[in-house]
This record gives sequence, structure tokens and C-alpha cells, in this order.
Amino acid sequence: MNALLKQKIETRLSNFDFNEGLKLNSLPEHVRYDLLERGTHIELPRKEALYREGDSPKGIYILKSGKIKITQLSVDGTVQILFIFSDGVIFGHRTILGNDKQTISALALENCKLIFIEKEHFLKVLHSSPEFSRILIQSVSHEFTILINRINIFAQRGIKERLALFLLMLNETYRIPNQFQYASEINMNRNDLAAFIGTSVENLVRTLRTFKANNYVSTSGKSIFITDFDMLYTLAKI
Repeated sequence: MNALLKQKIETRLSNFDFNEGLKLNSLPEHVRYDLLERGTHIELPRKEALYREGDSPKGIYILKSGKIKITQLSVDGTVQILFIFSDGVIFGHRTILGNDKQTISALALENCKLIFIEKEHFLKVLHSSPEFSRILIQSVSHEFTILINRINIFAQRGIKERLALFLLMLNETYRIPNQFQYASEINMNRNDLAAFIGTSVENLVRTLRTFKANNYVSTSGKSIFITDFDMLYTLAKI
């Protein structure tokens, strides 16, 4: 894949992928120090819930390793995956800022290591740092923009376009440090992938089969590898 296409994909994906949001390494050094000073290291096994819809927020979380899926239960009883977080992402602050109960659930897609920061300490650091407040406002605004863009995608695009877009996003989410090849191993079961792109497992499997036949992707077990980034970018229409 040429460098121009790579840059185009990464630039356009920033409008749809929340992994471009609030990250630990984007915070000023003094804010990182103040937050981590009272941080508690926790481990979350695969499939376990960190919190669920209706819970009162206890604090914020920094994902050190693993993948967290953010889900919401629809009125028809189906589960929609809204976001998938990877290393370095800070989350859980929105409900604290809004003084709300959790409207989403956070579950481990794989074994995770996190740092937990209690609500009271997070608010103390926030109130003492105008720069941190500004960064949080930008993050919440970015999240709102992404949600609007996602709504438009679900309303206006068919399953082929959505699958192409979300595979491109997942390629970034599953990238590992110092990865030599641009294609990542997207290690995600079909139920979760269907919930992420908003379709049934049956429709997903049929569309993946078409993508494989056209050499857009290859698979090994449940893992998916993109083989034609140019075609997926064209299909995604971003």
C-alpha cells in the first residue's frame, strides 16, 4: 500500500474512530503525574464487565493493555457495540462530568490491565487544572462528532460499506507497537463484529465470504486480515 493511501485512510478514520480521543500520552506531564499518583492497578479477565448500564460511576479508567468493548442494549433487546478501546485510552469520565448513571456497559474483549482512578481524585485534578478541563471538553466534543458520523453511516450505508469502514477502523485498533506490516490481525469473533457494524451474524458471514472471494480480506480461524486496502477504502466511501 502506498504512503498516500495510508495517509488518506488514517486521516479520514479520525472522524469515526474514538481511539483518536482522550489518551494518557496526550495529557500534560503534571496531569498524568497527579492522576496516576492515586491510581489502582486492576486486571479484568476476558468477557468480564467493568461496569454495566445503570451503575453509578465510581471513577475513570486508563486501559494499559487489552481491548474493551463499550456496548448498549437496544429497545429490541439486541446489543450494539459502540466503541472498542485499545491501549492508552482514558474512559469513564463522561458520566461523571454529566452527573449521570452509566448509560453504557464496558466489557473485556480480551484479558485487560487497567488503572482505576477514583471519582473524587479525578474531579480534584480536573478542578485544579484548566488545561485538563480544556482537553476533556475537546474529547467530549470529539466523541459527539463521532457519534453523529456513526449515526449517518448506519442510516445511509449498506452492510458492505459499513463492513469495509469498520474493518479499516479495527485494523488500527488491533495494531501492535512496532508492527512491521500495515495489515493487523483483527482477532474478533463474528458475534461481536456483527454487533459492531449493526447487522446479523448471518449477513456478516455472507458479506465476509464475498470479501474473501474478491480478495479484499483473508481469514484464519476467527482472525481477519485486510489484503486490499484500496478497495475497502473505496467501498467505505469516506
